[in-house]
Amino acid sequence: MRQTLKQNKYFLIPYAFLFCAACFVIALTDKIQLHQYFNSLLRPSLNVFFEYVTYLGDGVFVVSAGILVLILNIRKGLTVLLAYGLSAGFTQGIKYAFFADIDRPELTFEKLHLPHLNLVEGVDINIHNSFPSGHATAAFALFFCLSFLSESIGRKVFYFLIAITVAFSRVYLSQHFFEDITAGSFIAVCFSSLVCWFFYFSKIAQKFDKLDKPVYSMF
Repeated sequence: MRQTLKQNKYFLIPYAFLFCAACFVIALTDKIQLHQYFNSLLRPSLNVFFEYVTYLGDGVFVVSAGILVLILNIRKGLTVLLAYGLSAGFTQGIKYAFFADIDRPELTFEKLHLPHLNLVEGVDINIHNSFPSGHATAAFALFFCLSFLSESIGRKVFYFLIAITVAFSRVYLSQHFFEDITAGSFIAVCFSSLVCWFFYFSKIAQKFDKLDKPVYSMF
């Protein structure tokens, strides 16, 4: 596991700092007040950006990206798809099994008779199953793996920034609370680290060397 952490340190080190900071903020701040603060940041110039960047955390996009990577390199594609499958499966499992009664921001504010949230026009707002964030999980699973598989430091940092941006878009759009995206990202990082270790540094990793080739080379 140490090799995995070392290879992806330019993603993991800034993530560790932000995760600790996020946990500190969550522990010391009421989630309603925190969401009201983030909701006050909405600007017309940012609305369109976050409305579309959030799709990078959609399951269809992540699976499509994984299949594209698979076509180019089977081992890398399997890494992306398995990391997403395990982390998303875990997130959805605990979301519906243990946290099904946690509502999303709009319904929570309505139940508490609080002022209506600022919402981005044209975005369909979900109201149930808030914790953890599936989009944050998906985005971090995808971009963690892409960062791990990249040799470029610049790309590693770029993938980290994309993951953070996609996760924050869920709060910006009032689809989730801040704690939801924090938990979703953590789940993804944990499962993705294990998957990357399995395919590249485990005792049987060498058996996957033969999969370092594009799909078309098999025909």
